[in-house]
Amino acid sequence: MALDAERVASGLRAAAGALHAGGDEEFNEAIMTTDAFAKRASLEVTLPSGVVRISAQAKGAGMIEPAFATMLCFVQTDAAMSAETADLLLGVCVKRSFDRISVDGQLSTNDTVILMCSGASGVHVSPQSEDERQFGLALDALLRMLALMIVRDGEGSKRIGRIVVRGGDGLDAERCARAVANSPLVKTALHGADPNWGRIAQAVGAAMGGRDPLALDIAIEGIALCRDGAAVPYDEAALNAAAAGLEIEYEVGLPSLNPDNPPVAEVYFSDLGHEYVTINAEYTT
Repeated sequence: MALDAERVASGLRAAAGALHAGGDEEFNEAIMTTDAFAKRASLEVTLPSGVVRISAQAKGAGMIEPAFATMLCFVQTDAAMSAETADLLLGVCVKRSFDRISVDGQLSTNDTVILMCSGASGVHVSPQSEDERQFGLALDALLRMLALMIVRDGEGSKRIGRIVVRGGDGLDAERCARAVANSPLVKTALHGADPNWGRIAQAVGAAMGGRDPLALDIAIEGIALCRDGAAVPYDEAALNAAAAGLEIEYEVGLPSLNPDNPPVAEVYFSDLGHEYVTINAEYTT
């Protein structure tokens, strides 16, 4: 069914009349759906050519997976730059932030990230300049903050996981990182503070096509649990204490054709608990 164009137009006219300085809080709340809290951040950056500000608002809590996700992010800056420069910077930073998170591994069709540049500061960010480099670093930091807020929300999320995979060849590292991040078994273990590294091994093994044997290394919060595919002794009390934290890091090492400079991939993900089921069993649009 087509949207009523007149209702959309009248809504835009009403919204335009209500614009005021500092209205990002109301805007942030207006784009929320199942979000438990508003997500916004801002930075002031001193570039070689002057001081600029960057702010952003985002929404997203479920159906979060790279490529397509039910998330929105609107970025504003008072710097000036060409559309080509803005597109390049935003694309690179999205790949390092929103493309590196997962809540439930589910895709949607309406993800949007927009960078708007007013030029009000009088600072122009030229291509291949130090201004561009430093602005890009700031934008990267801002988007990663918002991406982690989305993971932390995660429709009932209690804990955040970070999976880092090193080694393999080609796309192995990224494929394995995403497999761990999207594994219901790993995510429920994370929710229950259960350091079940066998679930990590299972996810990696499946992602690698069931290759046997797989000489992988596994560590949780820096505590080695598996080396070259075999279990190693560890302090169980220390491991359980580490797994009870709110942010848990998992590390996986794969055999690499280039051990001195192996491929590295990281993904941030939320746990999976009872509240996620409740929200998605009862929520509809």
